[in-house]
Amino acid sequence: MRKTYGAGYPDTLPALLTWSERNGSAPAVTDAATTLTWRALQDRVLRVAGGLRKAGIGAGLRVALWLPNGTDYLAAIFACARLGAVAVHINTRFRAAEVGGLLRRTRAVALVTQWGFAPVDFPAIFSALPQEDRTALRSVLAPQRSLNATTLAGLPVLPLEGDAADAERDEATAGAPCLTFTTSGTTSGPKLVLHDQQTIAGHAADVARRIGLDAEDAVLLGVVPFCGTFGNAAAMAAAAGGAHIVCMEQFDGAAAAALIRHHLITHLFGGDDMFGRLAAASGGRSFDSVRFSGFAAFHSSAAVSIAAAEAVGLQPRGLYGSSEVQALFSIADGENRQRGGGVPVSAQALLAVRDPDTGTALPHGASGELWIDAPSRFVEYLDNPSATARAIDADGVFRTGDLAHLADVGFIYEARIGDAMRLGGFLVSPEEIEAVIQAQPGVAGVQVVSASCGVAVAFVRPCAGAVLQEATLRAFCSQQLARFKVPERIVVVDDFPIVESPNGPKVQKVRLREMAEALLSEEGDRSTKIRAG
Repeated sequence: MRKTYGAGYPDTLPALLTWSERNGSAPAVTDAATTLTWRALQDRVLRVAGGLRKAGIGAGLRVALWLPNGTDYLAAIFACARLGAVAVHINTRFRAAEVGGLLRRTRAVALVTQWGFAPVDFPAIFSALPQEDRTALRSVLAPQRSLNATTLAGLPVLPLEGDAADAERDEATAGAPCLTFTTSGTTSGPKLVLHDQQTIAGHAADVARRIGLDAEDAVLLGVVPFCGTFGNAAAMAAAAGGAHIVCMEQFDGAAAAALIRHHLITHLFGGDDMFGRLAAASGGRSFDSVRFSGFAAFHSSAAVSIAAAEAVGLQPRGLYGSSEVQALFSIADGENRQRGGGVPVSAQALLAVRDPDTGTALPHGASGELWIDAPSRFVEYLDNPSATARAIDADGVFRTGDLAHLADVGFIYEARIGDAMRLGGFLVSPEEIEAVIQAQPGVAGVQVVSASCGVAVAFVRPCAGAVLQEATLRAFCSQQLARFKVPERIVVVDDFPIVESPNGPKVQKVRLREMAEALLSEEGDRSTKIRAG
């Protein structure tokens, strides 16, 4: 059985909006179009819930949300919860195959989207979907300001907002399915992670308390997309604490810097590259209003980006989370402040590190698979009982698939198990080798994977104008690393294969492993031909 949040916690998303003390006339959410107070946001949620109810949405039905960050998106999240409907979050970076696959797999009966979002023509992409991808859909709903059509691909287009009186009855319940996140699929196929209302609301309350989003002057820069757990957890925590949420539809360093200074942003989250770009746009001026910032490391050059952010007054702390236990699950502190892992925000969370093959518990400091028992844990993988059974044991403990070790306080995240390498009989994190190569002049980024023959292969992206020599890089690795850790090949590439996840772009390790296997196989074949000749 999964742990649950007890007394003193909000148990539904509607309850989250009234959980902490807040001034109804204080700003709740700001986007490029408007600012809503907490009272106005509550009214907007009721009107959106009324619009959804008029479209036939009720408890248990699935509603796809395909929107950029903003007031409409937040109102739709809370409106779906009020009706007991399940919000299916769709990444704004997704295109036809990904969107169609999600709609088909979730059997969503309604799609909430908008016209006029410059980077993406949502209606055009939707119209091009095969009919079999949208057979369950009954209608498309759009905000009034972008409503410029009555039909789309044969479906009626309805106003997102309706009569608030139609949604006066709050049908949210603690255990009702609430929303789905899509996993990135960097090491396996993407899955749909289902959470219930108490899980989302309770975790939000824990995060708000832990990082001070319940302070009277707290302001969050909502720049990470709300469609993924990273952006969603931050936004829900801000709602729990009554903090002002300032939304960005897409990240731009100069625009973000201006928003931080104008709104006196106190809380900021993002990927390591975002912090680097923000520092570059700072003009050398310190961001004095920011009290808490946290980052997820997606690139081997993370240390460079975080150092640049620190130079302009930010102190980003490493974060750990996943779609299954939610982002901001734990926050790093002390001497490990810039490493992933840390101490869970929930006092109820229990951690264990086990041998990936035998399940045997390992002592502090030993690397193994991280197991988590926490109330923020997901319910199941939607319509995928076999994957759920593999991930959650009989006692309700989640096998994360992450390589980690327990520290004196909390834990240290090392890598995905699928990314970890068995070299020379030892389990090795690719980050150890990447850090050595990254330190060399002219290296902009590096990714290390292992091939089935038990050797490492490094892929290196050079800085502009730099010329990298494989022999030189391998020689340096030989000086710094045990022989079994030295990459068999170091290959210079223009860029890495990327998958767009809801939490930001991530490197496709699976594709890199395929490239490594092909490279070594080709060289093996060539060597065989030379010997035969």
